[in-house]
Amino acid sequence: MSVRGIVLAVALGAMAGPALAAQPTVLADADPEFNALFDQSLKRPADVELAFRLARRAVEVGDYEAAIGVYERILFYNPKLVRVRLELARLYYRLGSYESARSYFEPIAQSPELSGQERDNIAAYLVEIDRRLSTNQWSVYGQVGVRYQSNANYGPSSRLVIGQDVGALLPPSAAAQADGNAFALASIRHVYDFGNQRGDVWETNLNLYYSQQFQLQQLNLGFAEFNTGPRFALAPDALPGSSIRAYVLAGGVALGGSGYLGTYGAGVSLYLPFSAWFGLEPFAEIRQRDYQSSQDYPTASFQSGEMWTVGGNAFGRITDDWRWRARLSYNDASGDLPWYSYNTFAVDLALPFEFQGLWGVKRWIVIPSVGYTRYNYDAPNPFITKFITEQDNQYRVGLALDVPVHEQWGLLTQVQYSWSTSTLPNYAFDNFSVSIGPNVRF
Repeated sequence: MSVRGIVLAVALGAMAGPALAAQPTVLADADPEFNALFDQSLKRPADVELAFRLARRAVEVGDYEAAIGVYERILFYNPKLVRVRLELARLYYRLGSYESARSYFEPIAQSPELSGQERDNIAAYLVEIDRRLSTNQWSVYGQVGVRYQSNANYGPSSRLVIGQDVGALLPPSAAAQADGNAFALASIRHVYDFGNQRGDVWETNLNLYYSQQFQLQQLNLGFAEFNTGPRFALAPDALPGSSIRAYVLAGGVALGGSGYLGTYGAGVSLYLPFSAWFGLEPFAEIRQRDYQSSQDYPTASFQSGEMWTVGGNAFGRITDDWRWRARLSYNDASGDLPWYSYNTFAVDLALPFEFQGLWGVKRWIVIPSVGYTRYNYDAPNPFITKFITEQDNQYRVGLALDVPVHEQWGLLTQVQYSWSTSTLPNYAFDNFSVSIGPNVRF
């Protein structure tokens, strides 16, 4: 048990005496309801129902260590309470104390007091704990599916565009076109645990994607990117879970059946979980981008150059069921020609919400999201206009629903609407997309 949990357990003990000086823990002490329950528990330490209410409130405000202290004290009075052991196991798992979690899960794994769904859930927890405690830890996420887009080629909203400083009418083949595709993606992660007390590891990630268009074959897309590097604990005592990671990366993109982009580079990131409510992951990255021209994309090679990226991911909890994550980034990309050089500013926000669905041993997740990206190019493209530099504002709103069908299998549906305004009508567009397909994680 943590030091804070021990302090709270002692404070609730019948043998603590009248001169108690214990205080609520750091995460919970700003919550009036927790404080009121805490004070009542000091006066009535043998009131089990009150202790349950205090523990549940500690979980609601994100103070798992305080909740553990309360549940441990309940077990001291009645060690046969299976559901208290189940709650303790889940809390230790959330804190990353996997051996402690297993010690509570295993004795109740076949308990008749639990439902079949709960016993299946415990079995899944035990499998995941074994994986996480292994020196070599693997995790895989994959999905296959189909997608429809109202503007698959991101054609301009109007066929009236600018070409060499005069108005031009695009042929229908170059205007916005609807299409669908079949796609597959996979994300594979490997962690080698060095086995030291600090928790240092070597982390490797591989991301793969391929989509096959039904009609617009020039938009067939293949993507692969690999990164690997050490992750060192940053402040294991002052800020548990914090780390710094340096990595190298390499990747490539194929477009329309031909090589389109090769890239390599390096980066560094920090992981700073300040509390259950807020964490931060700033990062910086540099990569070289080498584009290749093809029959469908004859000028692609002029985009080659370096790209710097700085930014950060932020994440946290709003309630026990409702989380948030955000990403903020700035890119500076150079090209062989000045009108292919640009910088971007992007921000995205997602609010995953878990709830008990109609079936399944795991809860469903609905994820609303919004995003914005601004593109600023360095110079006008003289083949379009000598006087107007392209500036684009792209917006997106989306909604995803992840429905678990089995412990490892689910069905993911995503809907997104995106649109762009631009200083040039050539690059103003809108696009509605919907995708659906089974996913797997293990």
